[in-house]
Amino acid sequence: MTSRPSDPTPAAHGSDRELRADARRNRERVLRTAQQLFATQGLGVSLDEIARRAGVGPGTVHRHFPAKEDLYLAVATDQFERLVTEAEALATDDDPAALFTLLSRMIATGAENATVKSALAAAEFDLRTAAPDVAAGLTRQVARLLDRAHAAGAVRPDVTVDEVMALVAGAFAAIRHANAETSRERSAHIARLVLDGLRPGPR
Repeated sequence: MTSRPSDPTPAAHGSDRELRADARRNRERVLRTAQQLFATQGLGVSLDEIARRAGVGPGTVHRHFPAKEDLYLAVATDQFERLVTEAEALATDDDPAALFTLLSRMIATGAENATVKSALAAAEFDLRTAAPDVAAGLTRQVARLLDRAHAAGAVRPDVTVDEVMALVAGAFAAIRHANAETSRERSAHIARLVLDGLRPGPR
């Protein structure tokens, strides 16, 4: 009697799924570790050291990010994606001040990733060009929260989403000028000063 060969397909498919899930988890660990190390130790940290701190092999980092610039761009894009997710969560709330919550978080994230943003600029990378869907998605979320703030009278009636985004960029520049990137208290204070300009004046 000839034994029937077992079908390897389900196991293979399960194995593929597990490998893909492992690869995603490893990539996320690398991104989180890289973001933290870039913020605390600067851009000189090596890919091998990032791999060691993330608990993955050097080959994993080099496979996902062949060059440092690839990792810089991935860290910046990941931060934008997380901001979009946070904005979507804020949009489910009825708080008209949610706009200020999001903008404060955007400014804090930009300050924390100032070195990465500088490296991308030096390499002539523009995140709006490299990851246009993510950048546009964040702008849409800001516009959505701005509309709600306008309707509630929580923000100046004459401000536009383009002006809001420009103010966020200006806050980044102010924080860098004050050398406040590494101080959450100082950068948050500067952010409040900038964002207060969006609030309606006394009637």
